[in-house]
Amino acid sequence: MALYYFEFTNSTHSSDGGALDLADDQAARLEAELEASELLSDPGECDWSHWTIRVTDEAGRLVTSVSLPDMAQYAGPVA
Repeated sequence: MALYYFEFTNSTHSSDGGALDLADDQAARLEAELEASELLSDPGECDWSHWTIRVTDEAGRLVTSVSLPDMAQYAGPVA
């Protein structure tokens, strides 16, 4: 298990999404994609159309970057 850090960012804001202890890089990628899907399906009061979820490991290495706009296009329209 390794610690992965999640950051939510757009061109002007950044928010610490916390850290999770996950099995490997693939599990961290899947977690970021799941979080993006959840935000897109229930956005609340926030406009997530320009946000990205960045995931880094304990060494600060970028593991993945999930663009919410790209996820929205991939998933199709949200009902």
